[in-house]
Amino acid sequence: MGSIYEEIGLRPVINASGSMTYLGGSLMAPEVVEAMDRAARQFVFIEELIAWAGREVALLAGVPAAHITTGSAGGLLLATAACLTGTDRRRMLQLPDTQGSPNEVVVQRRHRISFDQAVRTAGARLVEAGDSTGCTTAQLQAALGPQTAAVLYVDLHPTPLLTLAEVVQLAHARGVPVIVDAAAELPPAANLSALVQQGADLVIFSGGKDIAGPNDSGILCGRVDLVQAAAMQSFPNAGIGRPLKVSKEQIIGLVWALRRWTGLDHEARVRGWQAQAENLRQALQGLPGVQAEVAVPTSGPRPLIVPKVRVTWTDASLSADAAADALAAGHPAVVVAEDPRNRALWLNPQHLEPGQEQLVVDAVRRLFESR
Repeated sequence: MGSIYEEIGLRPVINASGSMTYLGGSLMAPEVVEAMDRAARQFVFIEELIAWAGREVALLAGVPAAHITTGSAGGLLLATAACLTGTDRRRMLQLPDTQGSPNEVVVQRRHRISFDQAVRTAGARLVEAGDSTGCTTAQLQAALGPQTAAVLYVDLHPTPLLTLAEVVQLAHARGVPVIVDAAAELPPAANLSALVQQGADLVIFSGGKDIAGPNDSGILCGRVDLVQAAAMQSFPNAGIGRPLKVSKEQIIGLVWALRRWTGLDHEARVRGWQAQAENLRQALQGLPGVQAEVAVPTSGPRPLIVPKVRVTWTDASLSADAAADALAAGHPAVVVAEDPRNRALWLNPQHLEPGQEQLVVDAVRRLFESR
């Protein structure tokens, strides 16, 4: 059976970039799709299903409590709302109006991301600590005040910034909860529970990235009372999270995907990616003015533990953006991650299907041989 997207006139995409939302996240395993199909064939009390799924995810993740969300952005909105209201129903129904209660969420400036608009959508005001060069203990302490409802920590690993342990210590000394946006920080599998164990009160994961559940699903987990507060103002209840509807199919799909993912041999997966990356590197040898090496990046698209191929070239007239655009304009489109600062491309084997390695190599060779 051919591609449904080609059937409707859209180009096929070879994903050598990673678990990117704009590419559809990940590809779901047949057993996950089958479970979603079965879920679509019967009615269920959604509140009962959500409660069951939360218990199941918490057990699989090794955390006190969990709630299914509409992706990481939905999780970030609900996490913020939970910290703004607690379990006070009056304050829940008041959101996004936060008049009369703490409404500031402190974040290190270098942890600002475009998706933190979800924090403001819930009714909070973002307060930056530090500057573009980093953040110190004194700067974070100065940003914390009587109006602080939470601290947002985005798991990006840039330096010099305060670590999660340092942020947790400072925030908890003021009685302030810490939200961790760890959307794409799986693998390593240990992160499912490690971030909560390190003191984070609420942690957010995408369900549609490496877990390979529905692209529009996510996990909010952590402290029991705060997860409860998030669920109380989430679908199907009234509240700020009511529009963030999670279908019965999404819920089942995420749980089945997480069951599958937690049973994988993640060390073997990394070894497999390493072998694929080595194959790509070897196949790109001999291109004039081009160098390919296998490396684990220290910044950029997540997760960082995936071995990738870093492609650099000597032709200064070709920018990284132009190179990536040219590959994406092909048929099939080959999507890679670009590094404009270093005039480089990163080829990620994480989601390459059998036979697609050669298609990536052919596209990269055509790009540089045509110049």
